Amino acid sequence: MKDNRIDCKSVWQEYQKDLTYKNSIDLFEKTKKHHNFFLGNQWEGLNAPDLEKPVLNFVKRVVNYLISVLMVNDVGISIKSNEVDEQLLTATEKEIELVNENTKFKSKLRNIIKNTAIDGDGIIYVRYNPESKNIESEIIYNTNIVFGDSCSSEIDKQPYIILVKNIGKEIFEQQYPNIDENTNYNSEKNEETVTVLLRLYKKNGTVHFVQCTENNMLIDETDTGQKEYPIAFMNWENVRDSYHGMGAVETIIPNQIIVNKLWAMALLYQKNNAFPKIFIDKTKLDKWNSSPGAVMGVIGNPNDAVATSFKAQDMASQLMSIVEKTIVYTKDFMGANDAVLGNVSPTNTSAIVALQKSAIAPLELQKLSLYQFVEDYARIVYDIIKTHYGVRMTDIGEVQDYLDFRNLGENTKLTVEIGPSEYWSESTQIQTMDNLFTKGIITDALVYLENLPDRVLPNKTKIIEAIKENSEIYNQDFTQEEQEEEYEVM
Repeated sequence: MKDNRIDCKSVWQEYQKDLTYKNSIDLFEKTKKHHNFFLGNQWEGLNAPDLEKPVLNFVKRVVNYLISVLMVNDVGISIKSNEVDEQLLTATEKEIELVNENTKFKSKLRNIIKNTAIDGDGIIYVRYNPESKNIESEIIYNTNIVFGDSCSSEIDKQPYIILVKNIGKEIFEQQYPNIDENTNYNSEKNEETVTVLLRLYKKNGTVHFVQCTENNMLIDETDTGQKEYPIAFMNWENVRDSYHGMGAVETIIPNQIIVNKLWAMALLYQKNNAFPKIFIDKTKLDKWNSSPGAVMGVIGNPNDAVATSFKAQDMASQLMSIVEKTIVYTKDFMGANDAVLGNVSPTNTSAIVALQKSAIAPLELQKLSLYQFVEDYARIVYDIIKTHYGVRMTDIGEVQDYLDFRNLGENTKLTVEIGPSEYWSESTQIQTMDNLFTKGIITDALVYLENLPDRVLPNKTKIIEAIKENSEIYNQDFTQEEQEEEYEVM
């Protein structure tokens, strides 16, 4: 009979197999290089001590813009089911919102979008902590995840998923004092580390896991009871037959390199040729002394020319034009033109909004991927609540009550509503309100003011109150005048 038990050796072999795959696509070096270019460390490894190394870092500018476009402003969760009590569904929605706040999901989502744009992959791992009885989440880098099927990026179809964590030797020995394990030297952190593997897999319809090192099993097979893999995953651009995607940074690094090189050569030319060269007649003057009032001996008549100056030709203007056009074209092709980056005066809001919308059109696929990522995350949290929360005291409006979250149905419909944070949304709102008011569709000044963004009119509340007070006084005076006129008629 075949033994289906999972041991540490087989898990380690799966990890080594994925390392071979990652090295074949040069993932580790690419990831390091992409992050260096984003941070501005763009001359690493160049041996040219006499060359100036300027950095015109438009990579970071573009990536920050992409983050601002894709970043969601709000995430709303609504749950509907015909077989679950409405009170329980409402409480579950509030619990998911509470998990988002406690885990700082929105802040983590910003970093995940950045990782996706730079590395090509965005990953979050969600787990239930039985000690604190809370849900926790952790950002995972693409170098620390292993898919059982390296040709597919679909989470549900994976035979297993391995999360890799390198723990410092001292910390590992404190957590596992009786385990002797091989260590690896981490040159970046300058410390010895132990590689710990968490293998997730499905068995009998639920997610199981084991945790181990190369030689020791740390946690034996454990059934989480959950139906879904506790990992949400997205690519920036899908790559055929690979679960790792390609980020936005990889495509613009060659342009960044040529800009830096041309700028460096321009600086070198100016450094060497900006000031006139002085030539001396060696038959009349042995050496030149530029100190004021210095005495120099000459041979022959000192009135004869002993020195002259020479200025090199100015650098070709085409060089700077190429640098500027390379930057402009790169940002345009990435959708980060001057209008969306805020480098134009907003004198014509409608035109700016049109430019902004046309610029972000190529990012619609990334937006859809992000929305699916957030939805997958919400479903994981829902699955954990249903599996692990049990009976809990929950706030329902102004009332506290005990609810059994195990009663959440299997066929519950989970709807995730995501509100995008549009770059010029405030300007669009102002322009729309102006048009409605100008055309007479809105005639009430209070309605107009109440729908203006708060940041545009800081004293909006006081202005509205003043208008209301004046309106009440006017109505009272008008009513009194009407009564007096009626009395006179009578």
